[in-house]
Amino acid sequence: MKQDAAKKALEALLNDGVCVFPADTVYGLFCRALSPRAAAEIYSIKGRSEQKPLQLFLSDKVDIYRYALASPSVKRRVNSLLPGPYTVILKLRKAYKNSFSFLKTGTAGFRVVDSGLINGIIRELKEPLAATSANISGGPSPKKFGEIGKGILSRVSLAVKDDKNVKGTPSKVIDLSGKKEKVIRS
Repeated sequence: MKQDAAKKALEALLNDGVCVFPADTVYGLFCRALSPRAAAEIYSIKGRSEQKPLQLFLSDKVDIYRYALASPSVKRRVNSLLPGPYTVILKLRKAYKNSFSFLKTGTAGFRVVDSGLINGIIRELKEPLAATSANISGGPSPKKFGEIGKGILSRVSLAVKDDKNVKGTPSKVIDLSGKKEKVIRS
């Protein structure tokens, strides 16, 4: 990824903007997770119910445990899945239950992806990104940049095209917040 695109993305995010980035799965709408204004804009752009949470993207799986509670066995499971095309749902630590405007249940879906752009931005920001797929709610997730609707592209601060690293299948969602592992989306 070009340094110029990363610099522009960082600037947009610091100004509470929403960006389209290629993840390892599909294209997504991204913002700073600690910006209620930016998160609200993602919901508006996507037409998404505010009852549906956004995902938290971190640059390293070790960082998950700053925000989430996990037993040793759950940590082993998370470490076996990430980085990769998985979202793992974990209970938030008490200190972070009110930190993210888009999380209402005391749990969060965490992702760590193999993306130099996304991980570099997270490291520069020193905070997680919030994200969801870059489609109108209920529509198909974009596997290629050309599948992202003009209505979405016209409302974001920046859109980065890089089809070669997008696999085209949304992440598998695994809930590890309870006593038993539960697959929410396969």
